[in-house]
Amino acid sequence: MTPRPYTHGERQRTVDAGRDRILQAALELLQIDNIAAFSLDAVARRAGMTRMTVYNQFGSKAGLLEELFDLIVERGAFRDMPTVFTQSDAMAALEGFVAILGRFYTENRPVLTRMRTVAGTDPDFDEAMRQRHERRRHAIGALLERLRKQHKPVIAAAELLNTVDVLLGFNTFDALAGPARTPSDVVPLVQQMLRGVLGVEDKRKRSPRKTGRKPRRTR
Repeated sequence: MTPRPYTHGERQRTVDAGRDRILQAALELLQIDNIAAFSLDAVARRAGMTRMTVYNQFGSKAGLLEELFDLIVERGAFRDMPTVFTQSDAMAALEGFVAILGRFYTENRPVLTRMRTVAGTDPDFDEAMRQRHERRRHAIGALLERLRKQHKPVIAAAELLNTVDVLLGFNTFDALAGPARTPSDVVPLVQQMLRGVLGVEDKRKRSPRKTGRKPRRTR
């Protein structure tokens, strides 16, 4: 009996399984304290493959990191992004984006904190982070363009994108949260700060302040 031919579909599933195994090994390495030791060799050892196999799949450490970051985004909070852009109110859409960032930063806070320590020391990490940052800026820019049609920000147009980009960065969320809170916990605060920067009034209803006085009787 002749062996059953190895079909293209089976080969593709094998390739995909190997790719997923490499990405999972890379993610596990990013979660280890010594992130500076991250390399194609280290990923290959953890995945039980050769370095050449990893290289053939991703081309470089930067290529592997870029796809890994995309995977982290797709698996997490950013799955809700389509609902943000369907919001008719531009400010509500921007605040929804803030909430998504808060969840993403919370889910990946240990990894993002460790990656911050190697910033400027590893060109591959820097390039992967730069591309991820540019995608976030693009989303912010699209939301701000919508907002300018409905509101009049108090910040000059030339400075608006940079200002909001800094406000919505991981460093801001992380600093506001401190050791006792998560980035998700400070989402309402960031949203309030964002409204102040944009000069948008918060029209959400607030509970009337209690004075402790009994209502005066009318005769």
